[in-house]
Amino acid sequence: MTCIFCHQLKEEDILYQMEHFKVVWDIDPIQTGHLLIISKDHYQQLSQLPTAVRYELSDLEVFLTEKLCQTLPIDGVTIACNNCLFDAGTHFHVHLIPRLQTDGFWDQISLAKVQLDLNAFLKAL
Repeated sequence: MTCIFCHQLKEEDILYQMEHFKVVWDIDPIQTGHLLIISKDHYQQLSQLPTAVRYELSDLEVFLTEKLCQTLPIDGVTIACNNCLFDAGTHFHVHLIPRLQTDGFWDQISLAKVQLDLNAFLKAL
């Protein structure tokens, strides 16, 4: 599998970057202003990020969320990470989606609910 973040991401696509992350517009945005925070290294999931990299990610999420809210007429930002899901073979990334209270975002989500035994999870806490 070819990683789109290695082969299709051009330097001019990068809006902002830090030591461990690049920020770009999402190529298939859910909302205008939809950003991706992409790890520069090939981590597949959140648990693989070293502690210092996770701290940088958290700081970057706060910084970008504040900038989006200060500069756009939005009500907030949804931060989403599809950990271990959908994007195998790419870099770990996080979505920042500008939101309006009236955008119907949650109304569009329809999941097939499954009954899960949560005992193993509760014991692991």
